[in-house]
Amino acid sequence: MTKTDILDWFSMNNEALSANKILFVLGMGILVASIIFVTYRITFTGVLYNAKMNVGFVVLLLIASVIMMMISSNIAISLGMVGALSIVRYRTAVKDTWDTVYIFWSIVEGLCVGAGIYKLAFFSTIVISLIFVSMNVYCKRKKKYLIIIRGKGSLKADTVLKCIKEKYKKPCFKSANYGKDHCEFVVEVTSTNEISSEDMEKIRENPDVLSVNWILEMGEHIG
Repeated sequence: MTKTDILDWFSMNNEALSANKILFVLGMGILVASIIFVTYRITFTGVLYNAKMNVGFVVLLLIASVIMMMISSNIAISLGMVGALSIVRYRTAVKDTWDTVYIFWSIVEGLCVGAGIYKLAFFSTIVISLIFVSMNVYCKRKKKYLIIIRGKGSLKADTVLKCIKEKYKKPCFKSANYGKDHCEFVVEVTSTNEISSEDMEKIRENPDVLSVNWILEMGEHIG
């Protein structure tokens, strides 16, 4: 095979993409992306749900599918795409680690759909979605709370811990701050139910306690 034959092979290696095939691939992409969309909506545990981020996963999957169809249809275009994508820089900070996981998930499934590996794309999406949902259900069974107790300087940590142990098992001190005439304790507890004001009544009965606050801890977010 001569050099001319090789160049002709590269230039002629162009798969015809019919309208029916393009619509079918995009349809499969929307089907797979809808599963990712619903999974993210169900398993979201952040402070504020961002609908644009969730829609972005759908669009990202379709874009990855289009790129994969371009690469598979013409080798010359694929070489150009590699060079074009290599100069792109993304500087947007992703606050939640799980959002990064969903972005990578959407890209991978988009590549599978664009390459025509529909069975792998569909079943892998189902399995990963079930893992996310199962993990979310498991995490919701036991909620972590941070109890913040502010009191006078005479308030003892052992006294606070003893009161909390009456209601919750294995409380963990996160921090203890002492001032000249005041102190503050942060204790982490685990509960299957939500904390109510009645639960903290025992702590507030102490005359040295000035205030009691509790915050729900959700991974890297606190709500």
